[in-house]
This record gives sequence, structure tokens and C-alpha cells, in this order.
Amino acid sequence: MPAPTHYDPNSANERHAPALPAAAQVRVSRHTILQPPLSRRGTGPGLIIVQHALDVLTAAVKATDSPSLDPEPVQKWAEEGFAVAAIALPQGAEKGDFGDEIIAAATALKVHNSVTNKEKLGFVIYTVDSSELIVGLLPELKRRGVACFLGYGSVSKPPQECELPLYIHMAKENSAPSSPAVSSKSNVTVATYPDVRDFFFDPRVATYNAAASAIAHTKSLVFLRKHLDGPHFDLEAIWEEHTYWEFERRSVAQTMATMVAEPYVNHVPTMTGGMGREKLTAFYRDHFIFWAGSRNEFIFSCTHTSHIPWLLPNVPPTNAKLLIPMVAIINIRGDRLYHEHIWWDQAGVLRQAGILPTHVDREDGSRLKLPVAGAEAAKLLADERDGTSNAMIIDASERQ
Repeated sequence: MPAPTHYDPNSANERHAPALPAAAQVRVSRHTILQPPLSRRGTGPGLIIVQHALDVLTAAVKATDSPSLDPEPVQKWAEEGFAVAAIALPQGAEKGDFGDEIIAAATALKVHNSVTNKEKLGFVIYTVDSSELIVGLLPELKRRGVACFLGYGSVSKPPQECELPLYIHMAKENSAPSSPAVSSKSNVTVATYPDVRDFFFDPRVATYNAAASAIAHTKSLVFLRKHLDGPHFDLEAIWEEHTYWEFERRSVAQTMATMVAEPYVNHVPTMTGGMGREKLTAFYRDHFIFWAGSRNEFIFSCTHTSHIPWLLPNVPPTNAKLLIPMVAIINIRGDRLYHEHIWWDQAGVLRQAGILPTHVDREDGSRLKLPVAGAEAAKLLADERDGTSNAMIIDASERQ
């Protein structure tokens, strides 16, 4: 069956897309909820999360006035494939007086059918004095089957050793060197982040730092997967499924079904895409999926016979054949895509479309050949024998 050439909301491809994972939260105790995994698999390791209740947090740190697509920790870890028992610390509990909540959280995880390993739980705490609290809670946490610890906070003196693996993320002191650093010894790993403030990891507050938070999350995910034996997903299969619906079957709904609740796509050279599910769905529907051409592993190809808004916005058809090397940086959360950053050489596209000239006039009356490659760059990428390296350099030296 040929791929559709336009959006039809009544087609089978659009009507039969699977719904987003939507496992309901369960109230465990006054301050604790259990969120089953928000992955399509629906099962995974158990994770206890401790964080300040929002009203307590925003009493100390200004709430953000620019919401991020980065979700708060419970949803984020659930989308990664963990079953999350989340404790919201009320006022005063940050001193460590929440042992009963930890017992309730651990017990709930061990009896829930979404948890794959009842004997190994992870523990994550988001607060300024995270490592001190972990050390104080260590005996109880060990009794409850906790196998590893993550602490997010601004700790001046992290512990020198720990019985179980401990990973701490902390803001770097102002007097320290400005480069990020990671140090490890005696079961304790400390990652420090320059130029960030308290609660840089929490998207609910104004001190949130997206870059540092993303780096910390990736390090944490690797750490948890190592010590909790997962969750592991086939990243290649996830990407292939996404591109199958995007480029071969051309279904907006099915493509979006391969993505998390609030994804985004950014085509860097043209700043086209969509931030969040509603805007990205509209972009795919109105500007991309039915204007996408074809692609192989490295090269996008098409003939510019109609307007391609994401690639050549506002440029009328030129009938030019385009071969465009592309690079996609993909962030996968659990078993679905979170975001795509896609790059290509826009100068090369404009050259192939006949819009960018090969030469420009200089003030001294000479002609300058622009160092821009067209389709020949794609051919050399596809086959190292199909082209000549350094042709621009050689051409320039011969004319001097």
C-alpha cells in the first residue's frame, strides 16, 4: 500500500494509534504515592523518590515563571521505565523524620505487580542536604532492600565512604574551578556542576538549569541501570519504529505514539519543529510528515517540486534534486522518544536549490568562490570513493 500524501484523520493509520501509557497513581500514605511505569512495557525496577512538597519548595526557592518540557521527577523516572514510590516531604520532615513513609513506600513497591525485582530497590533524594540524610537513613534503607542511592543537592562535605553505591549531584562552590568534575572513591561518586544554584535539578523552580539537569539525569540513569539491572530497552528498535511511521507509513498519530507525553523536535538550521505534544503534532501534520521526502541512514533526498516548509520555508518549488547529509541527536526516555535535534548544512541546500551562488564579488573586483559543497558532499559521505577530499583547499591554493 502506497504511503498517504496528505493528512486524513479518518484513515486507519490515524485512528488506530495506541494511546499514551497512563497507569494511574496509587495513594500509599498521607505523603506517598506510587506511580507505575509510564513506559509501553509497563513494568520495571522499583524506585523510592524523596522530594520537597511543592509548597515547601517554593517557600524557599522562587517558583519558575517559564515552565519546561522537562517533567517533574516522578513522571520523568516513570517514563524511564521505573515504578516510582514518591514521598513529598512536608514542612519539617527534611530533617530526616520520615522513616514511616520510607517503610510504606518500600512495602508498596514490593507488592506491586509492575515491579520486576522485589529484592533490589533504588533510592533518590532531592534536597540540599541529601547525602547527610542518606547516611542517617542507611540502616533502614538497607533493611527495606535498597541497593543504591542517588542524592541531588548542594552538599559542601559529601561522605568519604558508603556501604552501598552512592552517587551525589551537587552545585559547585563559587571558589572551585569552573569545569564540571566527577570524583569516585569507596563506593561514593560525586559530580559537581559549575555556575548553578540550589535545586538546579528541579524544573518547578526558577533556579532550574536545563543543561546541568540533563547531564545529571543521564549519569543517574546509567548508575541506576547498573545497580538495579535495568530497565534496558532496544534503542535501535525504538528509533526504527519512529522513522517507520514518520517516513514510510506517514502517520501523524502513530509517529506521536512513539514519543513521550511532552516531546519536542528542533530542526536547527531552520528553527522548525514543535515544542510539546500539541505543537509537535501540528508541525508533523501541517509541515513535515507529508513533505518529508525519503531518507537512508545518513542522507535525505527529494526533488523540490512542492513547498517544503521545514527545509526551505517560503521558498517556492525549484524542481532541483536535493541530496542532504543529516545528523540527528536523539534523546530516548524509556521506550519512547523525548526529543530530536536535527542538523544539516543549509548552505549546501541553498546551493543545490540554485539560490546560493557559487561565487560572490569582492570589493577589489575579484570573485570569491564560496567554500560550500552541494550534492557532492552527500555522495562522498555515502561512498568514500565517490569524490575528492580537500578539493576546496587545492582549488584555493592553485589560484593564489
